[in-house]
Amino acid sequence: MSKLKNLNEEQKAQLIVEKKVALAKYREHLKELALHQKKENKKRKKRHREISKLIKNDRANQKNYKKEFLEVKKESLKNIDERIKKINEWYDGVDKTKSVEKHYNKLIKKAKQPTFDFDGDIVFENVSYTYSKGSPFEFRALDGTDITIKKGKITAVIGMTGSGKSTLIQLTNGLMISETGRTIIGNYSLYAATKKIKEVKDLRREIGLVFQFPEYQLFQDTIEKDISFGPINLGAEKEATLKRVPELLRMVDLPEDYAKRSPFDLSGGQKRRVAIAGIVAMDGDTLVLDEPTGGLDPQGEEDFMKLFYNLNREKNKRIIIVTHNMDHVLQIADEVIVMHKGRVISVGNPFEIFSNFELLRTIEIEPPKLYKLAYKLKEKGIDITKHNFRTVEQLATAIKAAKERK
Repeated sequence: MSKLKNLNEEQKAQLIVEKKVALAKYREHLKELALHQKKENKKRKKRHREISKLIKNDRANQKNYKKEFLEVKKESLKNIDERIKKINEWYDGVDKTKSVEKHYNKLIKKAKQPTFDFDGDIVFENVSYTYSKGSPFEFRALDGTDITIKKGKITAVIGMTGSGKSTLIQLTNGLMISETGRTIIGNYSLYAATKKIKEVKDLRREIGLVFQFPEYQLFQDTIEKDISFGPINLGAEKEATLKRVPELLRMVDLPEDYAKRSPFDLSGGQKRRVAIAGIVAMDGDTLVLDEPTGGLDPQGEEDFMKLFYNLNREKNKRIIIVTHNMDHVLQIADEVIVMHKGRVISVGNPFEIFSNFELLRTIEIEPPKLYKLAYKLKEKGIDITKHNFRTVEQLATAIKAAKERK
């Protein structure tokens, strides 16, 4: 009020006008905000109705999927006597320790249950998934996705944030179950109507999921215990599992004498190696990695890429890797799955994907450094984008060949 006293009549009138204009703008903003909110609510309700309709229309498929699953389950029970016979033959030929006897009882119990073959392609059929369904934050991460991830290959899944990459890979081992369609692993089916995964231990033994910071999963007082925890918890014989620890440490480039050390005394990169050794210890067919090199220095990233490559080539492990690092994709991937807005929009080898500039622009992802150079050379009249190259040496060879043709 003291400020108003110091103003003349003209200034006071101007101030009053400015306040009225500001108030009018504020009211107009509230009106626009309410209108925008109304439109968003309308869109959300429409999306929710679409999702509900898709789920309803998929119910007939779910009945068929369940019927197929039960038939496979029934078939697997026909050779129970043969499985028990093999276990007894093994037991007759080993030394009877308390640990072995305990493991034998577990095997007999397991032999009487249905068995499935997880050793095959991973097939996603019309899988959808919605987060926070029915709320204002409803988000459809997968939208009727169909894709096959081949056995024995290194497959990279790429796309911008929110494209559905991480959601897709979490369907592989039952961490999530889709709301439509099904995920098939070998002859095992995870269909949307699944209420409880009774075979979850077998599934997660075969498909090990490694999150971005797997070292946070370490909790035992020694590295040996941490590496062996998974397989022992999933039914492996304790003594045999502990004997494998030195081999697993060598596999991830850690000294054997680290076995008795605390995992909490290690560096971040070393902890991650221990965590990955624990997943590998379960001796499954597939290793699924979600941003596995996050937070590592360049040398650490390089070491892990070599580790994953060797696990594939030497141990025939299927590697599924979700990453934003396209240099890594070019370096080791056999096949690349490109996701956009919950759907698979392209599949091919790294050379096919990274030579498609329009595709990369659509998913807003920069190409690997070598392809950035290749695109710059193309602008200068030297087109090597159709050549296959993963290394600087191979790039140089492609450039030389292109120049010789000119």
